[in-house]
Amino acid sequence: MFLLITIATLSIAFSFLCSILEAALLSITPSYIAKQKEDNPKLHASLTRLKANIDRPLAAILTLNTIAHTVGATAVGAQAAVVFGEASIAIVSAVMTMAILILSEIIPKTIGATYWRGLSPYLPRLLNPMIIGLLPFIWMSEQITRRLGKSEHDVDLRDEIKVLARVGLEEKVLDEDESRTIINMLNLHDIVVSKAMTPRTVCETVLPDMTVKTFDEQYGKAPFTRFPVMDNGEQAFGYVHKADMYHADDAKTMRELMHPIGSVDVSHNIEQVFTSMLKDHLHMRVVYDEHGTFVGLITLEDIIETILGQDIVDETDNVANLRHYAKQQWIKRVKREDKAAKAAE
Repeated sequence: MFLLITIATLSIAFSFLCSILEAALLSITPSYIAKQKEDNPKLHASLTRLKANIDRPLAAILTLNTIAHTVGATAVGAQAAVVFGEASIAIVSAVMTMAILILSEIIPKTIGATYWRGLSPYLPRLLNPMIIGLLPFIWMSEQITRRLGKSEHDVDLRDEIKVLARVGLEEKVLDEDESRTIINMLNLHDIVVSKAMTPRTVCETVLPDMTVKTFDEQYGKAPFTRFPVMDNGEQAFGYVHKADMYHADDAKTMRELMHPIGSVDVSHNIEQVFTSMLKDHLHMRVVYDEHGTFVGLITLEDIIETILGQDIVDETDNVANLRHYAKQQWIKRVKREDKAAKAAE
């Protein structure tokens, strides 16, 4: 009887160990391993080696688990026949099957998947000797799988991170703003300039020969702070900031006060434009289409609003949505011009 219990216990114990190691190994995330590079370099190196060639530790685990199940079940059945007689084999086998299912599969795999962080330091210590001890079986497994061939799976990390951001929101690990910002940031390379720019029809531009006095009269109360300096055609010379006017002489022109503005193609994606604007230390770019026609403006504020998914309003802004305000002003101006034209008729 003692031998029967010992064999059954050892079989379940080895299977328990294999199941908990398998679940913990498969649950370790790449981000956790990367974090260990700073926190625990030795553990990082060990886990990296295991995950880089994960077929080996998995083959060792499954081999030992299969041996434990097969040898254990056979030995328990034989010993049960000696202790209880041939008629008891079916009952003992059923009990052993339930014990293996619950004690060496369900419970340890749940523990391994739940507490893998705490178990991770022990994985290299247990798996490396196991791999060495079962190397002949692992070698045979590698020969078979190599002949069958391995399928390569392309992993889209962008999509995975976006899904994680949504899951984080659902699990209340991330708030709505954080989740939206992460997703929008990863979408920048898919968003073209035309989706974020301020269209030409609602842009306020100034002539290069306009004086500070004229600017104050026409745009002194405008809610905008930056104005592109353009001629009556498609040529952009630069931009002026309202702050440039505060200490300038009334006779000074926009050409004398303007800053570099740069240009960008309407088909470029926001990620490219954002990177180039930061590199060149430019706040604003003029947008042209494939024919060289001026179609709008793109600013750092437009891009950041695209990332955040909401309007940015600082202490100098009197209007929350300047693009909407500009459109309203343009509509009013068109209506006034239509009325003036009808009155002239």
